[in-house]
Amino acid sequence: MIFLLLFSSIKLLFFYSPDCPDCIEVEKDILSEIKVVKSVSVEFLSIKKPENMKLLMDIEEKHNDYNNTIPVVYVADSIFGNKAEIMKGLIPFLKTLKSTSTYGREEAKQIQSITLKNPVYIIYFYSAGCHKCSRMEYELKLLRSKFRGLKIEMKDVNKNGNLLYSIEKSIGIKKEKMLVTPVVILNKRIFFEKDMAKLMREILSVANMGGNTRFWELYRKRSVEDLIEKLKIPGIFFSGLIDGINPCAFGVLIFFITFLLFRGKGREEILYGGISFITAVYLTYLLIGMGIFQIIRFLSVFIGVSKIIYILSGFFAIVVGILSLFDAFLYRKNKEMILKLPDRFRKIVRGRVRKNYSSMIILLAGFSIGFLVTIFEFTCTGQVYFPVITMIAQNPHLKLRALSMLIIYNIGFIAPSIGVFLLAFLGIEQRQFNTFLTRNVIYIKVLTGLLLLTIGAIVLLYIH
Repeated sequence: MIFLLLFSSIKLLFFYSPDCPDCIEVEKDILSEIKVVKSVSVEFLSIKKPENMKLLMDIEEKHNDYNNTIPVVYVADSIFGNKAEIMKGLIPFLKTLKSTSTYGREEAKQIQSITLKNPVYIIYFYSAGCHKCSRMEYELKLLRSKFRGLKIEMKDVNKNGNLLYSIEKSIGIKKEKMLVTPVVILNKRIFFEKDMAKLMREILSVANMGGNTRFWELYRKRSVEDLIEKLKIPGIFFSGLIDGINPCAFGVLIFFITFLLFRGKGREEILYGGISFITAVYLTYLLIGMGIFQIIRFLSVFIGVSKIIYILSGFFAIVVGILSLFDAFLYRKNKEMILKLPDRFRKIVRGRVRKNYSSMIILLAGFSIGFLVTIFEFTCTGQVYFPVITMIAQNPHLKLRALSMLIIYNIGFIAPSIGVFLLAFLGIEQRQFNTFLTRNVIYIKVLTGLLLLTIGAIVLLYIH
């Protein structure tokens, strides 16, 4: 729609990037209407030109408004700092302006280059597809134009997260800011998107004090740190392995194998059923873990909420660990254990096995049963899984590789199931499986309890 503006000529500055989809959409849907109004003039300023980027930064500093992403509109001493703000608020704002209003005009000025007395090296970490990162890259281009002798190393955080984590851990920044992009580091100081003015001053200070070298090379992990980092993978795998030999997980598994054996059609059917069953268990458990991780990561934005989650999950792991140790004691005394799959769920799962198995082909039956078993048994097996996911989400280094950590955990989780199916394929009878479980329940419960106590302690001690 075209509207009538009742004020004297107003200059609107539109800061954009030629390769920005949001900029194209704003120009098409909003600016095309404004440009036909004689009382408003639109000046297009590409931030690929350093002088335009500097003008935008000067305007933001003047109004103390830094959290903006391209495109940005500046008009009548007001900043509209992203596509959503422009689309929603620009036209209503222009309608409110009065005819007697007068506003200062801002114009780009030529960049005055400064030759640094000594070379200065900075390192910049970004994430692919990050809007704030795209903007900061133009700000760094401005710095290159302003400071001759400035050397900028650009690193993708997804490929160089280890390096960023090592630097930030050494500097000692707050945990919630670790691995946040975009970020620029100069020696022992860290600069985020609203700190560019401070960065400029620091560059001059470092240059006047003799410059620096590629300081980040000093943060390459030493052999001991490498060893500690590698130990995290076996630790995650071992946690999944302990979870996978949980009696809850084995109960329905052996029940399903028994059905396959009763059909009497040989090892081939056991193999096909086992492959489909284990595949379903793996994918379902992995997706559950990814869902829990995404929820925790979302809530982690709220620092107070995230601390509550970590504290509760830490205590949860400790309490369940103690109950698991107590279960070992109860089992030894021939008493009923506390942590087990509820009888009602067990009956539902077995009923589903009978129902689905008689009406579906073997591969589909194995997959559907595996899915149902995993959903129902999560109330029991999740006692280990949830604290481990919380530990991954809390550790910034592990969080960066959360998917790979969950994949490793779930490989450990299905490893015992693979072993059981292979043994069944080779001819081991159900009676022998049951004998193994009966003899080793105490050891499994003790290992699970110790593992949960360790995870709970790690989660609680890591909070600060």
